[in-house]
Amino acid sequence: ASTSAQSFTGSIVGTVKNSSGEVVPNAEIVITLVQTNKQITVTTNGEGYYVSPPLSVGEYRVEARMTGFRRTVRSGLTIQIQQTLSVDFTLEVGQVAETVEVTAQAQVLETTSSALGKVVDNRRILELPLNSRNVYSLIFLTPGVSGSVGNNYNTMSYSVNGARPTMMDTVIDGVTASFPTVNGFTGISIFPSVDAIQEFKVMGATYPAEFGRSLGSVLNVVFKSGTNQFHGSAYEFLRNSVFDSNNFFENRAGRKLGSFKRSQFGGHATGPIFKDKTFFMGSYEGLRARSFATSIRTVPTVEQRNGDFSKTFNQAGALIRVFNPFTTRASGTGFIRDQFTDNKIPQNLIDPVALNILKFYPLPNQPGDAGTGTNNYAASGSTQTNLDNYDFRIDHRISENQTFFARYSHRYTADVPLKAFPEAITIAEGRVIQENRARNFVAEYTRTLSPNTVLTGRIGFARTLFVFSNQGLGFKPSSLGLPASIDSVVDRQMFPAVGVAGQTSLGGSDHRFNAFMSYPFIATLTRAQGKHNWKYGGEVRLIRVNVWEARNAGQFNFNAGMTQGPNPTAASSSAGYGFASFLL
Repeated sequence: ASTSAQSFTGSIVGTVKNSSGEVVPNAEIVITLVQTNKQITVTTNGEGYYVSPPLSVGEYRVEARMTGFRRTVRSGLTIQIQQTLSVDFTLEVGQVAETVEVTAQAQVLETTSSALGKVVDNRRILELPLNSRNVYSLIFLTPGVSGSVGNNYNTMSYSVNGARPTMMDTVIDGVTASFPTVNGFTGISIFPSVDAIQEFKVMGATYPAEFGRSLGSVLNVVFKSGTNQFHGSAYEFLRNSVFDSNNFFENRAGRKLGSFKRSQFGGHATGPIFKDKTFFMGSYEGLRARSFATSIRTVPTVEQRNGDFSKTFNQAGALIRVFNPFTTRASGTGFIRDQFTDNKIPQNLIDPVALNILKFYPLPNQPGDAGTGTNNYAASGSTQTNLDNYDFRIDHRISENQTFFARYSHRYTADVPLKAFPEAITIAEGRVIQENRARNFVAEYTRTLSPNTVLTGRIGFARTLFVFSNQGLGFKPSSLGLPASIDSVVDRQMFPAVGVAGQTSLGGSDHRFNAFMSYPFIATLTRAQGKHNWKYGGEVRLIRVNVWEARNAGQFNFNAGMTQGPNPTAASSSAGYGFASFLL
């Protein structure tokens, strides 16, 4: 782990006195990060007071040394995010070779900062039950938090102390993981695996000025880093409907329990690459969920596809008469038109484009409702949710005064709806698969200029690519017999939107390819002086919202009006039919 000079660190302060209660100036204080043996040395000032530079979260051992006194050691000290531990020493007269060791926690009452917040540590992250293993759900352990947390980039809709959700920021390993979305809300680029997180802190009020861009709250997250010992885990969480029972109402109706399978699996590992020098952390998490789904739709009957509406009835059982719009003529003060003979449309009047579109309607596969024949097509299958999440981090100690770390996180999710049409015509179904491809990166270089001064530079990026993937993409509208010019003027070549009253729709919907990005750069100089830690720095963010959205490749709607009658301006439940209008 590195010594950082930014938002996800802590510090240790204290006073050194002798057994008579007098302060001890110029005492040497050695602070050691237990997991990696990284040491930092500071000295007490004229008032016996010392202040450490910023320290990474973790377990520490602190030693106080002074000629003429026994060496005193305090161990078992844990630093959390944005926490300052108070570790005081009382030195006894003796030889430095003699050691007085105390194993105890330091004072945990925060006396050096007015910031309000709550830390959720790794133990709680691992042990508390989490639906879908979303680590951000644990923010609700913090008082004043309300709202909801989802698993996609635009579903972090929680509020802290009444502030608007758009006013929050999420900082991971010292750089923002947030960005504005296309509609002005706040999105997030990464959802860390539970096993990869060391801890996080929700800061709700009066947090330091370095978090200046956020007006509502800051969620401060830190990943695990490697240590001198190897650690790892592997897991799988399985849900399967074979272990479930059906509910009372479904049993009474004679319906079987729908199939459901959900497997969430993965693992993580941390350890040394070179002892005391280079460390790694790697994590993977996958999710595969399959849910049984059904779809009931209305499609044209074989007779209707041939223009025969002699068996088309309304809910009252009356024949729906179909009138010929080409016979419309003036009659008295209004208009009149004739019904098609035998309620059948002649083949020579059926539009050729309609015949081409008709090929993309599936045939009925069940009788449908009594009388009307609606709901005559049923499809069943599964909806899918797929997720792959990767996190990698390297920490390297360049020298005693220089450290470096870098982390890369990648997340891919896909929500796949039921495929209801046969494979040959599914391009006209209007299905949309939603994908999120998220990336988050941070690299930090830290240089200790003196025992009291630390310089840090950090760069990163947060990016989510949202793909609203229309499965009708690549279809040429002109292949239906529409004018060839339509292919070049639509946003993207897709199956056009065809809406027929009383029938399932074909095609349509958008195709979107949107990217939301933040590129932060941060530089800070931290200096311990007297009883104070001074921090100077700045942050620059380059923010990009790149939007590419294609609308319908043409939209064609048909209702009963074109074939109603005998008065063409008077609607009736027993006259005019949307599919007849479509054929004409």
